Amino acid sequence: MINSHAHLDFETMDAIEQNAVAVVPSIGKQNWTDVQMYPYFAFGIHPWTVESHTVQDLEHLEYLIKCNNPIAIGECGLDFYKDIDRLRQLFFFDAQVKLALTYDLPLIIHGVKATEEIILTLKKNPKLSGEIHDFSGSESQAMQLTKLGFYLGFGLKITNKEAHKARQIVQNCPLEFILIETDDHKNPNDLRLVAEEIALLKKISLDTVISQCDNNAISLFKLK
Repeated sequence: MINSHAHLDFETMDAIEQNAVAVVPSIGKQNWTDVQMYPYFAFGIHPWTVESHTVQDLEHLEYLIKCNNPIAIGECGLDFYKDIDRLRQLFFFDAQVKLALTYDLPLIIHGVKATEEIILTLKKNPKLSGEIHDFSGSESQAMQLTKLGFYLGFGLKITNKEAHKARQIVQNCPLEFILIETDDHKNPNDLRLVAEEIALLKKISLDTVISQCDNNAISLFKLK
């Protein structure tokens, strides 16, 4: 199984199984070096860390992208739930959108209470590709994003029977647009629990879920 979003470089994280595959995103300059230890990594500036970054950091980010062959740009995006300057968030997100277009790389987007703004940005830039990881928007927004060709990432939250909205979106979202992830969950090997829950919600086989979600990740990130 391919874990589309796992912070394996975090100190609190358990080791991933030897033969498992994961996409490891960064959150900012503090771990641009660390994520390069993994076969599939991404460079980005997370909206939670924008206040500790400068324009010079964006220039260094571009240099790293040119020299180190990341498979994506991220984790980037917008989080309007947090008390972080929105204009600053938008500035850094827009800058990373431009890098994605320049270097023909998919985006790994964090979006909380800002899905509508993210959709507007994607509509203005139809050549963009990527995923909205740990999707938390509405079903209508999910439909808009998949029509734009974007994938939606789901993690262990959907195993909570009280997460009615997320579980309904999984039920109704075409499997061809779903990615599975563990994000910052302590055990990345719990990815199977996510796949099993999707199989139950969609009333399809686990093998079908794993095969399609793996193919989705391979297609989006051009994995070998």
